[in-house]
Amino acid sequence: MQICDYGISSVTWTAQHDPTDTRNPGHMPWDNKAVRILIDSRCEIINNETESSEWFYLITPCRTEWMYRDDILWQDNPNLEFVGIFSETHHKSGHVQVPNKSRPKQDMNTVGKTSEDLKDFHTNLSFYNSSVELTNDSDVIKATLDLTPIVATTEIESPDGKYKVVIEYPIKTMNYVEDRSRFQVDTGPIIFPDFDVNSNKDIEQLQLAFVCYNNRSIAEFVSRVPTTVGNSDTNIIETMEYSKIKRTNVTTRLFACSN
Repeated sequence: MQICDYGISSVTWTAQHDPTDTRNPGHMPWDNKAVRILIDSRCEIINNETESSEWFYLITPCRTEWMYRDDILWQDNPNLEFVGIFSETHHKSGHVQVPNKSRPKQDMNTVGKTSEDLKDFHTNLSFYNSSVELTNDSDVIKATLDLTPIVATTEIESPDGKYKVVIEYPIKTMNYVEDRSRFQVDTGPIIFPDFDVNSNKDIEQLQLAFVCYNNRSIAEFVSRVPTTVGNSDTNIIETMEYSKIKRTNVTTRLFACSN
């Protein structure tokens, strides 16, 4: 089984100058601006009826910046998060926007075609030479104490049984009680398929989430969704926050990885 090395695996694409972007002070008006962004998580969506599948990749978040200027770099209107999920066919990526600083809005849910929007898009995947499954809890704790990289896969079935989703991600936070041989994972962000979302494309159901579990058969996910944080006289005040909790049956496997 190939397990991704998330310390060096990435996606790459190239951007051209956009003459319609009139923001000030603006980017340098250059073409062929390339970017490499590390991958935080990936998932494979498998159609159980056709046996077809597609891989999706969650990039590490970054911030809005003015490109290659000598006088100013960070955008400050306000500064925004850029994040996205990508496949060879489609992507949804964008910013967490705060148009009036009282109603934050995220626009990354607009789906586009990768071939049209992202010139020269490709993945740069590196895999560990060795991945040993940790089949009992004491092995998980030993690998943690040995400072061994641990990567997990969590498999979820869609409610209608049509799809299987295998999420892969590095364990960034591992809690443990050594003398009781107990562990608990709390890590993210990862890709999470929200089957409550009505969609025409698989990518439309994919959300950012954190995952928590202390066994291999049940996990709780908390996904980032529009969340009410207060009320004013005229508006409901919302922000994008990790607040939608889903507890579900899963099949999780943990691997100690090395090169």
